[in-house]
Amino acid sequence: MTQGTGIEFQAGDVLLRADYGDISAYHGGRYPAGTALGQKALELARSLLFPGGGRFVRGKCSVETPFAGKGFEDALEMVLRCTSLGRYTFDLDMPVPPGTVPAPVRGKFFYRFFQEDGRADLALKPGLVPEEFYKVSEDLYFKRVPPEAEEGAMELRRKIEAALLALDPTDIFDVREHKPCTVFPQDAPSEPPALKDDFRLRLKDYEEYQVGIEQLRRYHGNASLCGLCLAWSLVRQWARMEEGDEEGREALPREALPRRSVEVKSGALGDGISDAFEFLFRGTDGRVTVDTAWGDATPAPKVMPGSGAFAFRLALPGRPSRTFFLKEAVVPKDYLRLCRVKNENPGEFREEKERKSLQLEFASRVLADPEPFEVVEIVEKA
Repeated sequence: MTQGTGIEFQAGDVLLRADYGDISAYHGGRYPAGTALGQKALELARSLLFPGGGRFVRGKCSVETPFAGKGFEDALEMVLRCTSLGRYTFDLDMPVPPGTVPAPVRGKFFYRFFQEDGRADLALKPGLVPEEFYKVSEDLYFKRVPPEAEEGAMELRRKIEAALLALDPTDIFDVREHKPCTVFPQDAPSEPPALKDDFRLRLKDYEEYQVGIEQLRRYHGNASLCGLCLAWSLVRQWARMEEGDEEGREALPREALPRRSVEVKSGALGDGISDAFEFLFRGTDGRVTVDTAWGDATPAPKVMPGSGAFAFRLALPGRPSRTFFLKEAVVPKDYLRLCRVKNENPGEFREEKERKSLQLEFASRVLADPEPFEVVEIVEKA
């Protein structure tokens, strides 16, 4: 099976690459045919938009489509952050070229990519979608079959995924219109600093898989690395405790965590923290809440004014919830001080290099510490 090359993109001032494994881990496996379609669309759009070099830039690339597939949308969110940046437009009434292949249930297999002055319009080639897929999808959508029928649908989706991944993108899409991008960022992005942590967290969604800190960084970028590594270290410590490994001796929990059952309450507000929980547990589904008032009301170390405190609560259904405070000795006081100075007067701030250095130092420190948090409360589930 050919999973394609990694998709290169720029996030802020760093250059990153996401591969199909990253896309699958973010999505969770329910619609693998859609994620494979997203991977191949990204590959072809990249070659059309940047034939002489260049790359996708988060915050510059937009997508418009009348296709309702969640797997496809998640593929583009993982790489380009289109949805969370407000640059993904789903419009069933979007005009499409004559002969565009209809999607199951509703919509069409048509995708339009933009970056600056570049454009690439892709339409699925006829004959690639089995008739059986239309029937199975529509039976499930209109509830003509019991919910357990999705197990059979998953088998069909995975077969289509394998078939798509084995094809070259030009064998999947017709290019209806395109114009190469001629406007590129002036500053060359840098390779991000390596994050040293060999721990792999086992998760289970519609399939079981493992994730590591670098995958979280590919989703988030590099802007709030401290919050990203903090949240990862918290989940790593909690997962080991849930498996009875209080001292963190095991490299992996003995059982995969059910991803969409984990409940998180965060007393701290921060993009890195939110993105970590979104990648790991799909926090925007509603099981991850941010409550800075709750955080401020605890004796946990404070973040910054208006950003709450380093207090977190995690739980699985039917198991005790655990509340964690960041240990006082771990709090990055100098880094937070510079963040406050920057927030108060960003135009006059001249210590960005030192702030970034302290950010990376803190990220590295929490990754190296097996227990950066203290458990302050364990509440049995009713």
